[in-house]
Amino acid sequence: MAGKKKKFIMVMTTVGSEEQAVVIADALVNKKVAACVNIIPSIRSIYRFKGKVWDDEEYLLIIKSTQSNYNEIEKTITELHNYEIPEILSFPMEKGSRNFLKWIEESVL
Repeated sequence: MAGKKKKFIMVMTTVGSEEQAVVIADALVNKKVAACVNIIPSIRSIYRFKGKVWDDEEYLLIIKSTQSNYNEIEKTITELHNYEIPEILSFPMEKGSRNFLKWIEESVL
């Protein structure tokens, strides 16, 4: 739709291994639903799941995209993720440098 302003988002997910982080990042970028995926290694997550407190090392993925790609991003993460309930959180980008946002827009479908 001509003239319609794109809504940019960052999506976050955590995974249990570097290998899984790379598989998900590659899939999202190759499908052109993410312009970039940052993989941040060695974060520590303490959380409650199924009545037990867990303390695990994880990798954080930060995915840059547009709102129109969110459903495919969630679907891809869910299909490739080995967690029973993967963390998938989306945040709107309220502001950003014009050139960076233009690059995201040109890099995704």
